Amino acid sequence: MQMKPVRWFGSVMTVALAASMYSTYPAAAASSQRVEIKNIAKVQGVTGNQLVGYGVVVGLAGTGDTTQSIFTSQTVANILESFGLNIASQNVRTRDVAAVIVTAILPPFAHSGDNIDVDVSAMGDASSLQGGTLVLTQLRAANNLVYATAQGPISVGGFTAGIPGNSITQNYTSVGRIPNGGVVARTMVTPLLSRPNGFNYVLTTPDFRTAANLAGTLNAYFGYGTAHASNAETVHVTLPPSYRGNTVQFLADASNLKLTQDRLAKVVMNERTGTIVFGGDIKLAPCAIAHGNLTITITTTNKVVQPPPFTLASPGLQTNTRVTAVQGKKHLTFIAGAATLSSVVRALNAIGATPRDLIAIVQALRQAGALQAEIEIQ
Repeated sequence: MQMKPVRWFGSVMTVALAASMYSTYPAAAASSQRVEIKNIAKVQGVTGNQLVGYGVVVGLAGTGDTTQSIFTSQTVANILESFGLNIASQNVRTRDVAAVIVTAILPPFAHSGDNIDVDVSAMGDASSLQGGTLVLTQLRAANNLVYATAQGPISVGGFTAGIPGNSITQNYTSVGRIPNGGVVARTMVTPLLSRPNGFNYVLTTPDFRTAANLAGTLNAYFGYGTAHASNAETVHVTLPPSYRGNTVQFLADASNLKLTQDRLAKVVMNERTGTIVFGGDIKLAPCAIAHGNLTITITTTNKVVQPPPFTLASPGLQTNTRVTAVQGKKHLTFIAGAATLSSVVRALNAIGATPRDLIAIVQALRQAGALQAEIEIQ
């Protein structure tokens, strides 16, 4: 017997609101919290750089690329040629080699000789990189300059055991990591070193009030004129005379200063995973919600029918399918205005909605004007 439940959510959904409620209910005010500067802002230009390279992994136990991956055969032939062996790519037959893309993040203040972690991902039809070793690979930045090299044994966060057609796989074995497998070949130069008299703070979450609070906090501690907010994301800092040429000491002294950060009322929803997250001081105006659901169950039963006796006919298979539908009964639910996030969650749970139901309900509430928050759908 095979059960196939299929559900249609939100087929009956009504959000009823009195027009008089809109004019009497104030807009949602953003909540605030005390945070340290280093947790909400970063220095402009001080960031990691992405590196990428193409290489091969050797030492695989028959789980590498097949001959269908032509670029792997060509790569192996080129490697052998660099060692003085001339072999045509069409003559290369090995399942112990896999072509891979190697990626890494170069830290902002990395120096020549530092070690970094690298990620290795199969780009052909290799089934597993387990037990393989990455051959020396150059890692380039967007300007096509080589900033690091990578080599070493690959650590795969899983395993594959068995034989083709009868095996078990845990996690993803076509992606691996080499801790400290990269060696930096070029020292990074950041804009911070070339600007001895000032720099820009960049907020991780842009907000006009938070930017103004950041500038005010710096001016109160280091003196008026030290900082000013250029926009909702950027705060320009002019180093005081006592810190000229010593930006690092200024950043160290300013990093632990606390300021008030505003948090916008926001709802983030991911329809692919059914995830919904409420953030900030969300308010819900008085409203009435009716939410119903329809469940359709398809039951399939397979029955073997024996042929008549004394015949050469083969047994047959009879399939019986039954479809049943159940309409859930939901009543109109009135929700009073809620002033806190916990009240909003309790109010939505009162109608027995699942996270995926809430995604549809929240969108309807926002369109009706009852949910006073920004909605972001991923």
